[in-house]
Amino acid sequence: MKIDLAPHGQPGTLLVVCGFDGSGKTTLEEALVAAVAPVRPCVATWTPTAWWRQDANIRRTLYGEGEGQVLPEDALMHFNLADCHAHQANVILPALARGEVVIGNRYLYDMLALFEARGYTQPEWLPAAMSGLVQPDFSFVIDGSAELMVDRVVRRDGAREGRFDQDVAFVERFNTALRQIAEDNDLTLLQTDADPLSNLKQCLEVLSGNVAGMTSVATPAGLQVS
Repeated sequence: MKIDLAPHGQPGTLLVVCGFDGSGKTTLEEALVAAVAPVRPCVATWTPTAWWRQDANIRRTLYGEGEGQVLPEDALMHFNLADCHAHQANVILPALARGEVVIGNRYLYDMLALFEARGYTQPEWLPAAMSGLVQPDFSFVIDGSAELMVDRVVRRDGAREGRFDQDVAFVERFNTALRQIAEDNDLTLLQTDADPLSNLKQCLEVLSGNVAGMTSVATPAGLQVS
């Protein structure tokens, strides 16, 4: 699926790291911040925001937790898009306007893959609803073994029955959808089972020479996926 987003037109740089839980997103994001911050002002962001993630209805619908209501898929999609737009207006665009490098953990691409993995058929209104979101300057997608990702999530959170993030079949569907989005939109693919330092170096090679002030960026050693 080709996703038509508009360039942000600001002096800053937006780069995003996408992938399922346990893929190594946070490890890569933290390493990018450590590498970029000494040479360029940068800010790390996380989506969905706490507004979405901590909502009682979201917790009930996605995780079967708490006493919220189970939401229909359209409501989930509208809420997630609202969260994306609010986060962009409140955090991303102001930082870009200040000339900062914004390093995002997840982006719209993850949301679309999540809903596809859930079996949601994209509605006709979706392209128009997404059109106000900006296109990242650089997008990195971590792909790989669903079994490895689930194993990392289980070791991190403990085994929890019924959790979609511990369902190998669901993670495989998510990875397939996100990989197709990456291929259709020329996003940079990385591998979850690669050495974290190797993934970082690949990202910095993409950024080097394309982002002001980043012709020479140190690569922190000792990275390990947690």
